[in-house]
Order: sequence, then structure tokens, then C-alpha cells
Amino acid sequence: MGGEPPYRGSIEGGYASMLRFIAAHPSPWGWNPAQYCGMPTALMYLPLVHYLATPLLWIVPGLDAAHAHRIVTTAFACLAPVSVFFFVRYFTRSLWWAFGTALSYTFFSPLYGLIEAIARDRGEVYLPWRLQVLVKYAEGPHTVGLALLPPALAAIWSAGVTRGFPRILIAAVMAASIALTNWVAALALTLSVAAMLLTAAGIRRESGFRISRVIAAGALAWLLAAFWMTPAFIRNIAFNWTTDSLNFSLRTSQFALLGGCLASLALVRLILLRYLPAETYLCFVTLACILFGWIVQVRYSYGIDTIPESHRYAMEFSMFLLLALFAWFRLAMRSSNGITRFCAIGPAAMMLVAGVPDALKYASRSHEKWKPVPKEQTVEYRLAGWLAERHPGGRVMASGGLRYRLNMWSDIPQTGGAFESGLNNRMPHHMAFRVRTGTGSVPGEEGRNAILMMKSLGVEYVVVHGPASKEHYRDYKNPTAFEGLLEQVYREEGDVIYRIPFTSLAHLVRPDQLPGKFFRGYERELVKYVAAIEDNSQARLKVEWQGTRSLAIAGPIPHGQVISLQVSFDPGWKATQAGHPVRIDKDDIGFMILHPGPAPFTRIELRYNGTREQHLTAMISALAWAGSIASLFISRRAKPAAA
Repeated sequence: MGGEPPYRGSIEGGYASMLRFIAAHPSPWGWNPAQYCGMPTALMYLPLVHYLATPLLWIVPGLDAAHAHRIVTTAFACLAPVSVFFFVRYFTRSLWWAFGTALSYTFFSPLYGLIEAIARDRGEVYLPWRLQVLVKYAEGPHTVGLALLPPALAAIWSAGVTRGFPRILIAAVMAASIALTNWVAALALTLSVAAMLLTAAGIRRESGFRISRVIAAGALAWLLAAFWMTPAFIRNIAFNWTTDSLNFSLRTSQFALLGGCLASLALVRLILLRYLPAETYLCFVTLACILFGWIVQVRYSYGIDTIPESHRYAMEFSMFLLLALFAWFRLAMRSSNGITRFCAIGPAAMMLVAGVPDALKYASRSHEKWKPVPKEQTVEYRLAGWLAERHPGGRVMASGGLRYRLNMWSDIPQTGGAFESGLNNRMPHHMAFRVRTGTGSVPGEEGRNAILMMKSLGVEYVVVHGPASKEHYRDYKNPTAFEGLLEQVYREEGDVIYRIPFTSLAHLVRPDQLPGKFFRGYERELVKYVAAIEDNSQARLKVEWQGTRSLAIAGPIPHGQVISLQVSFDPGWKATQAGHPVRIDKDDIGFMILHPGPAPFTRIELRYNGTREQHLTAMISALAWAGSIASLFISRRAKPAAA
């Protein structure tokens, strides 16, 4: 269904904003000037879901980006039980066990009976947890990755037990697809493969499983996806994700938990190897269940993250828990001992009886409360429309759900966006946080410091959500901090928009007027910089965007001055003045400093063409794909010849 989800805490608008931009500007070499003061298209988010949904916006006139995103992610949510069916079918060779497992996965969520916090989060809506988090929190890319996980694991296992390049290629393509979908799903794949390799460690060599082939599939997966999974992007995620996931860090408790988890897995593997050496599939799903169960249960029971955002792996835990339960039930039913079979049937029947009421409510109860509402009824749409009508030359500082949805309907430039973990320049994000939470020890200083930071970011409008706002995230510590300091231009119930004097994104300054290093008293370092960019005695520079990946700066350049361009620095930017290259440096906000030659009037052209690393990894990916396809044809032609 089209429209806006009734739960306003959903981040679906952030994904839709990125989808809308990619549909209009599909080049992966591009630049997005509308979010985080500018960022490369390739760093916005992992690309698979967006590029799958983009054709829908091209084919269907008037289709909303959120609706297109929802169609793709919901389709994969529906296919998830199908992928579980084929996963179980592959390992057990049983049609009926596969069907029973997949049918249970369709209707039941055992976590509702195991984790009280998850049961409370369900509320009155009877949806399996994997659908609940999709509808309520918009875990769309994670849902797609979860649906791809079972066939990917089957393909990786097949590559391990079967010789030949085609199996390795299929496993690599499946693994790369998950890695290009969602970081949580990518780490879930890594953990699942770790459980698989631990299982394989006890398999006899005569079985044909070779860990080296699994490693080869993993290496090929990165080569195929190298253009997007650049070392710089992986580094950004590794360092940023821990900060974005409630400041996760590897402390003593994390090392202890990881050690305990590994010890538990090793012990269970030894026990199964001793008593059930031939039950490879049962061992694999049991180890995966214990691994994800440890991560999730510790988080919900003790509030400690074993890995970043441990609670988000509840979907994987739920899936592997069902797989493990059915695997053990299948083992018991194959026993020749009638008592063993009876002891298995009893608990299974009890679980079925306990779960049937929820399944019936899921299938029959009306979900009227979850139906999307027209976007025109939402406060975010009205605020975004008002801002779009003003055609701001500067940026908007939006917070809460508005920053996710702002670019879903228009190309308004803002200091925020939807995905911080891939950013090279984190300063706009850090400064926006300080604007919302406040800095200052004397009356009025909080607002003045915030205004300094916003001026240094090129902000023209700031949106504040007060206690009476219908916006879900009312995240301003002091919503009245700007009263009397800024011009109020809009008010609707608890939402207020203030205007900040703005002239341009490019300013003539002396090198000694550039902002200083970031530290606790950072606002003091901005005073001289803001005074310089507001100096009316200086000539004004005109900035004109020519598309999304190029811009021009025009005006006089006095001797001894540089241009402070309030656009995020990236090594992919190149600048020329009268055909000659212009040096570009980075200031301490992460913006560009241009060093043009003095002239009474000049025009400086800037263009973003991607970084050398992107060009190198694009070449690597192209060679990997070409080599893989060639090897596939060679291997197929070699088989008839060998026969």
C-alpha cells in the first residue's frame, strides 16, 4: 500500500529518500549534495535494494519512492519462508520436513515466548517478528538480506562439498548480494559461515568438504563487489558503526562474552561430534542457533551488546531456532525407540497448541491500525512542502523523522540524512547533535553556540520540534533555545521553523580565519570564522550547482585570500580556474578550501569524478566478473570434452 506508515518512528523515509535520489541520478560515480553537506553516492548506503526498486520508479509514473521501496522489501519478506523451504529441502532431501519448517516460519515467532521485551513490543498486532520489525521499524534491507541468507548458506555449503568453479561462483554471487544489501545481514552471513566452518571442522575428509573452497568463494565475493565494498567504505563502517550503535566498544565484558560464546560453541560441537557424528545439518543449525541466541539473549537479558546492535539479530535467532527445533524433532522421529518418538511428539504438540491462537489471529484479525495514511496528513510532509516552496539556497537543519523524510519528496539540501555509518565527514552529524542537545553554561549561550555551528554549516532554516509536536522524535533538549535570537518564520502546534541569515556556500576568508580543531570548547573556534563569512566588506561569491556532481563559483578573488566552500571534502573533487587546476584542501569542519589565483573576476569549475580507489576497485570488479564468466564457459565446455 502507498502512503505513510502510522508508526512515526519508522525510518522507511530514509531509504525512500536514497531511492528517490538514485532513481534520478543512477550513476554510482555521482555526488549527493542534499544530505550531510554533500556525500558520494557510493557511500549513501549499500546499493542492492535501491537499484532493485529503481526500475519501478522508471516504469510506473507517479509511484512514490516509499511505495516502491515497500514493494521490493515486502516481496522478499514473503519469499523468506520459500527460501527456508529450499534450505531445509537441500540439506534433508525431505519435501515434508521442508514444508513443515517453512509453514511454521511463516506463522510462528518463538521469540514472543522467550523474550519479554519482544513480546511487549508486539502490542496488539499479531505479526511474526520478522514482519513486525519490517512494518514498525522499516527493517527493509535487513529483511531482504534475511531472505537471501538460507539460499546463500546452501550455496556456500555446496561449494564446500562439490568440486568445480560454478559452485564457487554461485556461492560468491549469493554472498556478495547479501553484503551489498545490509551491514547487519552481511555480519549475520559471516557469523553463520563461522558456525558452518566449525561444523565442517569435525567432518571427515572423505566427505569432500574443503574449507579452502569456502574461503575462495568469500574472496571472490569481495572481488565481485569491490567497487562498492572499497577498503575506505569498509573502514568507515568499522569505525562509525560502533559509534552509531550507542557507542559500542570492545571492553572487558565484550571479550568475556565472545570468549564464553566460542567456548560454548566448541563444547556443543564436541558433544555432537561424540554422539551424533553423522548429523551434519543438525549440528550446523544448532550451532548457528546457539550463536545468535547468545548474542540476542545477552542483549535483552542484561543490556550488554556482544557485537554492535545485538538486538537486531533477533530475526536470525528466530529463524535458526525454528530450524534447530525441527532438525531435532526430525532426528527424534527417525529413532526406532517409541519412547523417544513420543517424547518428541509431546513437546511439539504443546508448542503447536500454544502457537495456533497467535497464528489464527495473524491470519484472521484485521490490521486496520497498520494501514498507511495519506502523506498529506503527516506533519513531516507539510513541513517539507513549506520548505520546498521557499527554494532555500542554504541548508535545512532537520532532526528526528523529518530528516529521514525530507528528501523523500524534494531535493532540499540538509545537514543530516539517513545513514551516518558510511560518512567520510562526520562533522555535520556531530555538530547537529550538539545543536540539539545544547552547549553552554550561561543563559543564552546555548542558543548562540548553536547558531554559530549552524552558520558554519551553511544552514538557512532550522526546524525545532517541541513537546506538542506530532513528530515522533522530539529530540531538542531545549526547544526554546532560539527564541529571540532568530527570526521565526513558521509555527504549527509544537513545530517551529527559524530562519538564519544566509548569503552563499562559498566565502572569501584569510587562512588564519578558517575554523580551528574540534575540541570541547569548539564554538569559540568558530567565532572568527563566522565573523569572516558574515563580513559585509568582503565581495560575495556566487555558487551555482550544475547537476548534482558539478558546481561553479564566480566572483572576484583578492590577493592572499582563499575560498571556504561549505561542501564536504572528498578526494574525488577536482577544480579548475581558466583551465588550470586549483588546489583543494580540507578544513577542520571537513569542508573544502580552494586556493585559486587572484583575479578581478573569475569562474572556478568543480566536478566530482570519484576517487582513485573507486576507479581501481571498479577495474578489479570488472576483471573479476569477466574472469568469472569466462571461467564458467570454459568449465562448461570442458565437461563434454572430458566425457
